[in-house]
Amino acid sequence: MGMWTIPKGPDEQQKFSAAELDEFSASIAAAVHARRMSVPVIMALEMAKPLSFLGYSSMIIFGPILEMIFDPVKMEKLQAMIADRDRIESLIVSIEDLEKSKKDTKEGESREQR
Repeated sequence: MGMWTIPKGPDEQQKFSAAELDEFSASIAAAVHARRMSVPVIMALEMAKPLSFLGYSSMIIFGPILEMIFDPVKMEKLQAMIADRDRIESLIVSIEDLEKSKKDTKEGESREQR
Protein backbone atom coordinates (compact mmCIF):
# COMPACT_ATOMS: atom_id res chain seq x y z
CA MET A 1 0.00 0.00 0.00
CA GLY A 2 1.49 3.28 -1.10
CA MET A 3 1.54 6.57 0.64
CA TRP A 4 -1.45 7.92 -1.28
CA THR A 5 -3.56 4.77 -1.28
CA ILE A 6 -6.68 4.72 0.87
CA PRO A 7 -7.49 1.21 2.10
CA LYS A 8 -10.91 -0.14 1.14
CA GLY A 9 -11.56 -1.36 4.66
CA PRO A 10 -9.97 -1.62 8.08
CA ASP A 11 -6.83 -3.68 8.51
CA GLU A 12 -7.12 -7.43 8.97
CA GLN A 13 -5.52 -7.04 12.37
CA GLN A 14 -7.79 -4.55 14.07
CA LYS A 15 -6.47 -2.55 16.99
CA PHE A 16 -9.69 -2.90 18.95
CA SER A 17 -11.70 -5.96 19.87
CA ALA A 18 -15.39 -6.24 19.13
CA ALA A 19 -16.14 -5.81 22.84
CA GLU A 20 -14.19 -2.53 22.96
CA LEU A 21 -16.03 -1.20 19.93
CA ASP A 22 -19.38 -2.28 21.39
CA GLU A 23 -18.53 -0.49 24.63
CA PHE A 24 -17.56 2.64 22.67
CA SER A 25 -20.80 2.43 20.71
CA ALA A 26 -22.77 2.14 23.95
CA SER A 27 -21.03 5.21 25.36
CA ILE A 28 -21.89 7.19 22.23
CA ALA A 29 -25.50 6.03 22.44
CA ALA A 30 -25.69 7.02 26.12
CA ALA A 31 -24.25 10.47 25.38
CA VAL A 32 -26.72 11.01 22.55
CA HIS A 33 -29.61 9.86 24.73
CA ALA A 34 -28.51 12.05 27.66
CA ARG A 35 -28.51 15.11 25.40
CA ARG A 36 -31.95 14.14 24.00
CA MET A 37 -30.60 14.19 20.44
CA SER A 38 -31.80 10.70 19.49
CA VAL A 39 -33.99 11.61 16.54
CA PRO A 40 -31.55 13.95 14.74
CA VAL A 41 -28.63 11.56 15.29
CA ILE A 42 -30.60 8.55 14.04
CA MET A 43 -31.69 10.49 10.95
CA ALA A 44 -28.12 11.64 10.28
CA LEU A 45 -26.72 8.13 10.71
CA GLU A 46 -29.38 6.61 8.44
CA MET A 47 -28.66 9.20 5.75
CA ALA A 48 -24.89 8.81 6.08
CA LYS A 49 -24.85 5.01 6.02
CA PRO A 50 -24.43 4.80 2.22
CA LEU A 51 -21.59 7.32 2.46
CA SER A 52 -19.75 5.52 5.26
CA PHE A 53 -16.80 4.69 2.99
CA LEU A 54 -16.42 8.38 2.19
CA GLY A 55 -16.42 9.22 5.90
CA TYR A 56 -13.91 6.46 6.59
CA SER A 57 -11.65 7.73 3.80
CA SER A 58 -11.94 11.30 5.04
CA MET A 59 -10.96 10.25 8.54
CA ILE A 60 -7.87 8.54 7.18
CA ILE A 61 -6.90 11.63 5.18
CA PHE A 62 -7.60 14.17 7.92
CA GLY A 63 -6.67 11.83 10.79
CA PRO A 64 -3.38 13.50 11.71
CA ILE A 65 -5.06 16.91 11.93
CA LEU A 66 -8.08 15.60 13.83
CA GLU A 67 -5.86 13.74 16.30
CA MET A 68 -4.32 17.07 17.32
CA ILE A 69 -7.77 18.27 18.36
CA PHE A 70 -9.50 15.10 19.57
CA ASP A 71 -8.41 12.05 21.55
CA PRO A 72 -6.48 9.80 19.10
CA VAL A 73 -7.79 6.55 20.61
CA LYS A 74 -11.40 7.70 20.30
CA MET A 75 -10.74 8.83 16.74
CA GLU A 76 -9.37 5.40 15.83
CA LYS A 77 -12.37 3.68 17.45
CA LEU A 78 -14.74 5.97 15.56
CA GLN A 79 -12.85 5.26 12.36
CA ALA A 80 -13.20 1.51 12.97
CA MET A 81 -16.94 1.96 13.59
CA ILE A 82 -17.51 4.06 10.47
CA ALA A 83 -15.67 1.51 8.33
CA ASP A 84 -18.29 -1.15 9.13
CA ARG A 85 -21.93 -0.45 8.23
CA ASP A 86 -23.09 -3.14 10.64
CA ARG A 87 -21.55 -1.18 13.51
CA ILE A 88 -23.40 1.94 12.38
CA GLU A 89 -26.63 -0.05 12.37
CA SER A 90 -25.89 -1.42 15.85
CA LEU A 91 -25.31 2.15 17.09
CA ILE A 92 -28.69 3.17 15.68
CA VAL A 93 -30.35 0.18 17.34
CA SER A 94 -28.74 0.93 20.71
CA ILE A 95 -29.91 4.57 20.55
CA GLU A 96 -33.42 3.38 19.68
CA ASP A 97 -33.35 0.87 22.56
CA LEU A 98 -32.39 3.59 25.04
CA GLU A 99 -35.18 5.79 23.72
CA LYS A 100 -37.68 2.93 23.94
CA SER A 101 -36.65 2.11 27.53
CA LYS A 102 -37.15 5.78 28.43
CA LYS A 103 -40.67 5.70 26.99
CA ASP A 104 -41.47 2.44 28.79
CA THR A 105 -40.28 3.94 32.08
CA LYS A 106 -42.44 7.03 31.59
CA GLU A 107 -45.49 4.89 30.78
CA GLY A 108 -44.90 2.79 33.90
CA GLU A 109 -44.64 5.89 36.07
CA SER A 110 -47.83 7.38 34.63
CA ARG A 111 -49.72 4.12 35.28
CA GLU A 112 -48.53 4.08 38.89
CA GLN A 113 -49.76 7.64 39.44
CA ARG A 114 -53.28 6.72 38.35
